Amino acid sequence: MNRKEKSGISTTIAVIGMIFLLIVGFAAGYYINISSSPAGGNSEDSAWRTQSITLSGSTTVLPIANASAVAFMNQYTGTTVTVSGGGTGVGYSNIIDDVVDIGMASREPKQTEIDSAKSKGQAVWLYPIALDAVCVVVNPSVASSSHPLNLTLQEAGKIFAGEYTYWDEVDAGLPHQQIFVVVREPGSGTRGTFEEFTMTPWHYNVTTAANTRPSNPDVRTAVEGTPYAIGYVGFGFLTENMYTVAIYSASQGENILPTTTTIASRTYPMSRYLYLVANSRPQSGSLTERFIDFILSPDGQAIVEQKGFLKLPEYPS
Repeated sequence: MNRKEKSGISTTIAVIGMIFLLIVGFAAGYYINISSSPAGGNSEDSAWRTQSITLSGSTTVLPIANASAVAFMNQYTGTTVTVSGGGTGVGYSNIIDDVVDIGMASREPKQTEIDSAKSKGQAVWLYPIALDAVCVVVNPSVASSSHPLNLTLQEAGKIFAGEYTYWDEVDAGLPHQQIFVVVREPGSGTRGTFEEFTMTPWHYNVTTAANTRPSNPDVRTAVEGTPYAIGYVGFGFLTENMYTVAIYSASQGENILPTTTTIASRTYPMSRYLYLVANSRPQSGSLTERFIDFILSPDGQAIVEQKGFLKLPEYPS
């Protein structure tokens, strides 16, 4: 069941969150750009109009980048923007190794990625482009509006660690059926975010019985089509053919569903930003700068919303 709520974004809270990310980013050894223009303003040269750029990385960011690339190339017909997936880990490694012009990520860089960038004389510049959340979903055979399922972060971790193997071990009111666990591949930003919240605090490891899928759409298909399945996807991949699980928030003292309001206010426990990544501040007037600018523009943010994610709030330039 998809319970996305279409309501307004809490701009003030989201801005505070972005500023906090900026401070944490600098302290950790990377840069989060909260300016509306990557290099402080576009020059009017025309060289970029016949240039090409490539992007790779997060499959969560992929639909935003794909649609933005099509819209951008339709507007600027001499440009070529090529987009591929591979996961957040691939996005970081490719941008650090200078294989692509822009990486795509659904998490901040790991320390190993920061160290790799430093060893190669590279920086890691993050450009937030959207708000998102990691959502726990189950097949409708497990739960419904009349028989809801709520989990704590630790309970979710226990399921994915294989400590619960039958649904009625989680809750006596659930079916006595074996749990079919679906996870993302190692290196996935969605998997990394999920494990950071539900497994790492309790030193859990993913069960060897888990079924691995290479993208959000593949996880969605597996959960929709497999009785008694559980998985996790980005907010933009929720559908009516799955049941979305409410997660208990210790700070709020209640079970919280991922909605536009709870994600923007960061009250949903597994909220996050989505990023484009560069290995230096893009040169003014370059195609890289122009494309990032486009996604941050009203047209680009409309694409973010069309793809089911949350646009960024207004924030100071």
